[in-house]
Amino acid sequence: MKITPENFEKYTILTVEGRVDATTAENFYTQTAEFLEKDNKPLLLDFSNLEYISSAGLRSVLKIAKNCQTKHLFFACFALQKPVADVFKFSGFNTIIKIFADKDSAIASLTC
Repeated sequence: MKITPENFEKYTILTVEGRVDATTAENFYTQTAEFLEKDNKPLLLDFSNLEYISSAGLRSVLKIAKNCQTKHLFFACFALQKPVADVFKFSGFNTIIKIFADKDSAIASLTC
């Protein structure tokens, strides 16, 4: 798993690559929480290069979403590949996490 940040004036995009599973979920959460703490800006997760997410990964996403909610910061995911989108759908996470088809629609939805 690799996370690549893009910092903009009003938001941060973190591109997540590889797999977020039981082995990498805690590292994913820790790295993402560090960016959130440092920048304190709306956070968008780019999942276009995320191949797989497990229930442990979903828990990490939920913890990140709760951190953003506590700080009154916008949070969303975008560009989910079909296997990842299916996990979000089957788990019901697509109803509690904002998900957008692409980067442009996610940015357009920001409530900064």
